[in-house]
Amino acid sequence: MIVLLCLFFASLHSQNNDSTHVDIKNGITKSSVLSMHTFGIFISRLQGNFKVQPSKKSLLTISLESANVWSAPVTGYIPIDENVRNEARQYFYHEREFFFDVDEIESKRFDIANDGVLKSLKLNYILPINKKSELNFSLRSFLLTNGKFPFTMLTGDRFIESFHSKIIGKDDPFARKLFGYDKAQITYKDRNDNYMEINDGDFILGGIETSYYYYPNLSSKTLKINFGAHLGTNLSKYNSSIDLGLSTNAIKSYNLNDRNYFQFGASLGLLRKNIINLKEDNLELGSNNYLGNIETVIEFNFNSKGQTIHSFGADFYLQTSLNKKNEFEYIIPIRSGVSEKSWVTGLSNLYRNNNYWTFFYSFSKKITTTFYLQQDLTLNNNPDIQTGIGISFPM
Repeated sequence: MIVLLCLFFASLHSQNNDSTHVDIKNGITKSSVLSMHTFGIFISRLQGNFKVQPSKKSLLTISLESANVWSAPVTGYIPIDENVRNEARQYFYHEREFFFDVDEIESKRFDIANDGVLKSLKLNYILPINKKSELNFSLRSFLLTNGKFPFTMLTGDRFIESFHSKIIGKDDPFARKLFGYDKAQITYKDRNDNYMEINDGDFILGGIETSYYYYPNLSSKTLKINFGAHLGTNLSKYNSSIDLGLSTNAIKSYNLNDRNYFQFGASLGLLRKNIINLKEDNLELGSNNYLGNIETVIEFNFNSKGQTIHSFGADFYLQTSLNKKNEFEYIIPIRSGVSEKSWVTGLSNLYRNNNYWTFFYSFSKKITTTFYLQQDLTLNNNPDIQTGIGISFPM
């Protein structure tokens, strides 16, 4: 929303600023900023394409990422009988386990627990078609690790809990100490009894995506729009399927002087996940078939005397909930029996909109290098901290 307002006010001044000569790079420099949600890594998700025009040359981007994922073991029971659902609605979600004997009611059930540090390797190849369009080919892969030092620093258990206790002043707010540091296991059993278990050292080939972007001609020199069509093929043994999506992206530039300028971006996307299932026993990675996303970004750029472009930016990403929200009105969560802190988050956050902030810096000459730090400020089951580095170079 902030970026959309900035786009509006910047457009009011665009006529004056068009006269200022400045060499503006091709859009906002941003590698992949999708969070490594333990469901999201198995599906194709959309993010903004904040470029002004197609790349003039083929471009390869290699991204390395690290993210800490954690939620205590929790079980959710979904009553089938409408009378039981209505009765459950009378209680707060964290109280329902005390008023129902889940062994005595007909229900569906799912279990989830997340612990470990996910490492990611992503490749993105851009192939120009003509002056108005290009193709993007992406590959995503992941590795679950225990996150021990020195292989993991900012995203390790010990650093995060040290930050919680020394900076925030809260000791073990999510009961991570209770279950032990430096462990790695993700388990999930869906409501159809399909089971997933990922352990330390397990490698996952998430899938490949193909995106087509069209850049129409606009009369405005400082406001550009492009449209995307997306085809994702998920390749893991837990979800072999095809996703389809559409996106619209807008980029606005605002020149300060002949060397400094801002760029603002806004993106809307809609994904239909699992439009085609390539096998019958795919995990149910959320009961919502459609995922919408909004992304806004602001970037400040300055051109150094050495012809290097330095860019500083902030990106806000929001995605609709993985599960249908009305189900949370009557679901009966059951804790593991050990955790008393944030014991329900692995379940409850599947019913909340997914959002996070990413702060990034890049420097560009012939090769562009980008560093970012991502934070789940609303604690909605994204990684506590995610870091990444991306390198882009023409082929």
